[in-house]
Amino acid sequence: MVTATGRKIGIEITQVFKTDGTDKTAEQADEATKEAITVAARMYAECLTVPPAHVSLFFNPQYLRRIKKSKKYMAQPGRRFLTKNEKQNIARSIAQFVHENMPPQGSSIRLEPHSHSDQPREVDLILINRVHPVDRHRWCWPEARAIQHDAIERLQKVICKKSKRHDACRRNCEECWLLVVAPSFQTSGTIHPDEKSLSHMYTSPFSRTYFLDFGYGCVVRLNTAA
Repeated sequence: MVTATGRKIGIEITQVFKTDGTDKTAEQADEATKEAITVAARMYAECLTVPPAHVSLFFNPQYLRRIKKSKKYMAQPGRRFLTKNEKQNIARSIAQFVHENMPPQGSSIRLEPHSHSDQPREVDLILINRVHPVDRHRWCWPEARAIQHDAIERLQKVICKKSKRHDACRRNCEECWLLVVAPSFQTSGTIHPDEKSLSHMYTSPFSRTYFLDFGYGCVVRLNTAA
């Protein structure tokens, strides 16, 4: 960014989540799987000429990853992420199931495994809404979100991690700012800092450090000291 006076300012951007991306239990990993399956299922449904509808998929977390057998004798089995082909196969089966159970225009349906033995096990619940006409397919995977308000530790951790980029940024700019974004429209990123977190004094080499709550659309400049 170049100011009106010609001053060049570099802006580093990073995201903050409730858990680290390297953590095998991190929510963002499973969210990426849900999103990939949902998008692919919608595309398969379009190919099957399924009528446009609001389709909500409630996934069973037990089946978002596969059991990984250990090569070591008597070792506990682990969990691995789904492959691209596995995601595509799941999406295809969901689209076919929705196609076979599509309600007539003006109505809706609730699909659960206990009443539909052929329902894909990866989804505990499927809601198909055709009460109001829509002109395109609208598929989503809604779920409850645990909100993190005490964000001091999470914010300081991502600031420290991004600080490694500060010197490289300063070689090309007169000033370098940092924007920390919480993707709070996702479960893994539902971080809404409380007043204590927003007024905390953080350690940061950047000239300015901002926090953006993407879901709420608000930006706050954080207090920092080098």
